[in-house]
Amino acid sequence: MNRSSKIVYASIGTLLVLSVAIYGNFLPLRKSQILIYALRNLNESKSLEEFKNNLAVPLGFPSPIGQEETVRNVANIVVNVVQQTDKPEDISYAINFIEGYYKPIIDRGVGMSFEQNIYILGTLNELAFMKTKEVKYLSAAHDYFEQGLLLGPKRPQFLYGMFDVYRIEGNIAGVQAVAQQILAQWPRDERVKSAFADFMKKVSSSTVEKK
Repeated sequence: MNRSSKIVYASIGTLLVLSVAIYGNFLPLRKSQILIYALRNLNESKSLEEFKNNLAVPLGFPSPIGQEETVRNVANIVVNVVQQTDKPEDISYAINFIEGYYKPIIDRGVGMSFEQNIYILGTLNELAFMKTKEVKYLSAAHDYFEQGLLLGPKRPQFLYGMFDVYRIEGNIAGVQAVAQQILAQWPRDERVKSAFADFMKKVSSSTVEKK
């Protein structure tokens, strides 16, 4: 091997090492630093637009890893935003913002924290329904929790989420089935026992009134 060839191969090797360092270490670290900085400045946001623009920086920063974690962290913040407002337009704005970033993650359908992502979106939409009474949010919550149950039929997050959604929908068969599953796994859950009894009592009263 002549000297020029050795120099070329050495240069290529150096570039590969630098690429690994940049894409495998520097970019994820930088993304997390930008996220921390954005979170520290959230309290200075005077509007949802400023809130979005602040968080869009770490969400849009390119990195081979860390995007899913960043989206999930921001989603938990959005849940708090929805909890603190009763304005339907603000709720819609916040949900559309985070779901836009979540879409490619959900469409991919895999990941170590995929079920957690599904649960966050289900919870967010259920909360939005409770705030606005807009059926589109209840329908979305239903779909997310149902998808979660398909992935983990015994996962408590999805069972309890579906139990709440079925009661809101008035789905008698659904409530009975999920309550039975929950109590089979956690027979001492008094909250579910009480909620189930109250639901069935209302169903019975409604049936009597119709007669």
